[in-house]
Amino acid sequence: MIDKLWKFFREDTSEVIGAYFDGDKLFIARLTDNFETMELDAPDAELDTLAEKISHVCKQKGWKESSVGFCLREGDAVTFQTEVGNIPDKELPAMVKSWAQAQAGAEAVSSFAKVGAELWMETLPRAKVEEVCAAFDKFAMNLRGLSVMPADMLTKVTSFDRARFISEVVRDKKAPNLLSARGNVWNWKNISGAAAIIFFIALVIGSAKLFMDYDAASTELNAAKASINQFREDLALKETLDADIVELHRLNDLAAQIDTSKNLNHLINLGRVASGDVRLTKVRVEENFMELEGLTDRADAVKNYLARVKASVIQSARLESSAERDDGEIAFVIRATL
Repeated sequence: MIDKLWKFFREDTSEVIGAYFDGDKLFIARLTDNFETMELDAPDAELDTLAEKISHVCKQKGWKESSVGFCLREGDAVTFQTEVGNIPDKELPAMVKSWAQAQAGAEAVSSFAKVGAELWMETLPRAKVEEVCAAFDKFAMNLRGLSVMPADMLTKVTSFDRARFISEVVRDKKAPNLLSARGNVWNWKNISGAAAIIFFIALVIGSAKLFMDYDAASTELNAAKASINQFREDLALKETLDADIVELHRLNDLAAQIDTSKNLNHLINLGRVASGDVRLTKVRVEENFMELEGLTDRADAVKNYLARVKASVIQSARLESSAERDDGEIAFVIRATL
C-alpha cells in the first residue's frame, strides 16, 4: 500500500521521449517497453521550431509529453573527460562546479558522470539552459533531461542512439543531466489533487460539526490546513537538499581540491582568459598534454587567444591547426605539452 502511494505521488517515467538534432535532421525516440523512432527534416531549425516539431509528433502519434529529454551536439556545450585520480567521490560535485564556473561563468550549470576511473563533465551558461527549457515549456512539454553523450560512448553511434541515451538518462534519473537541479520527480498534479481532496474532506467535516460545536470544528479544520502546509514544506525541503549539500562541500573543500589538481588549475586559468571572440567546444587534458578545440568568426581572434593562453595558462601552447568551415566560422586546435 505504501509503495503504491509513493509511486502515485512521483512522476511516471514508464514512457519517455528523447530527441537529438544534428543540424539538419531531428531524431525522436519513444522509450517504453519497446523503442519507437521518428526522423524529420529540420535544416537549421531554431529551438522553438524543434520543440514545436517534437510536440507535433507526440500529439500525432499519441505519445505522452510528461517526460522529455534533449541530447545536445558535442559543440553545443563545453565538455571535459579525464581520470579522477585520488579525489574522493564526495568532493567531486564541488570540483565540477568550480571547473564549470571557470568555463561558463558564475551562473554556469554543470553535470558529471563517473565511469570507473574516468570523469565526464559538461557545462553551459545558465541563460542557455533556461532558453532551452523555455522553448519546451512554450509547447507544454515537461523537459526532464538535457545532456551531451559522453565521449567514450560516441564511437559508432547512430543519431537514434543519442535519442535513446537521453531517454534513459530521464527514465533512470542518472547523470550526466544539466537539469538535475531543476528536475522534479514529484507528480504535482496528483499531489495537488490529493491535497484538494484532503482539504475538501476536512472542510465538509468541519462544516458538519459547526452546528454541534463551532470551536471543535474550527480546531479540526485548522489542523487539516496545517498538515497540508507541512506536507508542501517537506516536499520543498527535499527538492533543495541536494543543492545545500553541494554548497557545503564547496565551502569546506574547494581550496584543498584546487591545490591537489594540476589539471584543474590549468582549467581555471583557462577560464580566466576566455573572451566573446572565441568559443571553446572541447577541452582535453591527458598526463602529458592539453588540447583545446574552438570556433571563432575572426581570423585574428585565434592569434590573440593563443597569446593569452601562452601568457596566463601554459607557455608551451602552440597552434596545431586552423581552418575555415563551410558556415564561415574558423575551427582551430591549440595543443600544449604539460
